[in-house]
Amino acid sequence: MGDLGQIILGGVTTGSLYALFLLGVLIVFQVSKSMNFAYGQVGMIAAFSAWFFYSEQGLPVPVALVIGVLIAVIVNSAIDFAAIRRIPAGRPGLDLVVTLGIFLLITAVMQQLIDANAHTFVSLGADTRTEVAGVVVSMSDGIVIGLTVVTVLAAYLLLNRTSLGTSLRASAEDAGIAQAAGVNVRALRTATWAVAGLIAAVVAILVASRLSVDAFYMTPFLIKAFIAGMIGGLDRFWLPLVVAVALGVYESLAVYLLGASAGTPAVFLLIIVVLALVPKRFVNERNEVRA
Repeated sequence: MGDLGQIILGGVTTGSLYALFLLGVLIVFQVSKSMNFAYGQVGMIAAFSAWFFYSEQGLPVPVALVIGVLIAVIVNSAIDFAAIRRIPAGRPGLDLVVTLGIFLLITAVMQQLIDANAHTFVSLGADTRTEVAGVVVSMSDGIVIGLTVVTVLAAYLLLNRTSLGTSLRASAEDAGIAQAAGVNVRALRTATWAVAGLIAAVVAILVASRLSVDAFYMTPFLIKAFIAGMIGGLDRFWLPLVVAVALGVYESLAVYLLGASAGTPAVFLLIIVVLALVPKRFVNERNEVRA
């Protein structure tokens, strides 16, 4: 039972990271109806830059982390301002093409400015552990799960219980009407992309502290977060986030039962099964929202 509890805890922690990362994808999609394929690389910029500043330049770790986060926020806002807003209306899918190009650009730049190697990142509580009912819980696990719960609840309340949330939903529904009603649509959109950049940076730093940091380490997280979003629906709030956590548990169980190399194939097998079994009406609803 202890082993199973440990596996489930690991899955919930990983799934919480997927969910928190997906939250940034959701708020951007629901406000601007755009998909940012470079989102994982935005987070990578934060962690890789922080590593460079504290490891290579000798800055204090907290200062390096803050600098990395600020760079990610600026880069994500710039992606919207310089690229996404320039895409002509009525060109669905072009945002994916554009942000894929930005993905490759960011990767090449970071490899040139820093390097292409993997590096051990500073531990953020992963070495501090306690045992609860036979399950070893690290401080990092608590930080990840607690931060995810608090952030998701705060985002929900902000979007559904405040005037700012009403303005955001109005901007997403019809930017022209919202602008005519006095809503500063451009400022709200910029703020949304900046907050999404902040979320990407925090998740990437947490992931790096548990694994390592290099130019591609966030790509699997991006793919799995997108998978959860596609299954749950990017126009929804709770369902895709729940799917993200469940995906983490499912992946952890697959690794436990089938071996370390089974995690990713098991996730893609799940996608095939879902696409085969999910009602066609549900899939059409997702496509109508994307269009």
